[in-house]
Amino acid sequence: MNKYGLQRYFKSGKVCPDCGTLRKKRYVLHPFTLPGSYDKGQWLISDCECVKKERTLKRLERAKVLSIPGINPLPPAMQKHSFDNFKVGAFNQEAHEACITFARNFSKIKVGQGIILYGRSGTGKTHLASAIANTLKEKHSVAFAYMPSLLERMRTSNVSLEPLLSVDLLVLDDVGSERETGWTTERLLIIVDGRLTNLKPTVFTTNYDLEDLEKRVGMRVASRILGNNLQLLLQGPDWRLIHHRN
Repeated sequence: MNKYGLQRYFKSGKVCPDCGTLRKKRYVLHPFTLPGSYDKGQWLISDCECVKKERTLKRLERAKVLSIPGINPLPPAMQKHSFDNFKVGAFNQEAHEACITFARNFSKIKVGQGIILYGRSGTGKTHLASAIANTLKEKHSVAFAYMPSLLERMRTSNVSLEPLLSVDLLVLDDVGSERETGWTTERLLIIVDGRLTNLKPTVFTTNYDLEDLEKRVGMRVASRILGNNLQLLLQGPDWRLIHHRN
């Protein structure tokens, strides 16, 4: 053996009783000096066909687990919303095209600019927000939160905000519909400001005019939302009512 790990091979060794492969032994010196209580090296035994087969099976099992689709981040009712099945008209074409462009260029966004979709109820704001999320969820981490439900869960249980702050895209649906209190304003501010600090884009939807948003969420939250996101107005009929009547 030389000074730095010369390996001594032996022709003899243990024969695997199952596959009959000779498992050769070799002694390898440690490349540096260890305390006296340790050996100068260690014995290594070559793999037989049985060991190789077992490792191959474990690799296949791990690959199978990794190939299982993850949990869909969107609620079931939102999972089929896409840009293709959105009803486009002259009153919402600009917003539709802007959302498609946002999703297409998402990887290029470096400053955390998102979108706020606003307009009266039923005009397709949640549909477009969900279409963005569905487009991006295969390659990016995505989270969807309905604001009244999120705040209620935060009131009654310990909800970790870290996933909401760290995902690549967060959709906050129906902002402003919750009853405004100092508590709700502070919680929303933590999320909105945390996303901006981490340069993470957020898509907001609200039924309120931008002039009224400050009254619903407070000046600090409204300032951060309106000052850092593309504002898209959705007009047109209430598609929920039309669908219900038909």
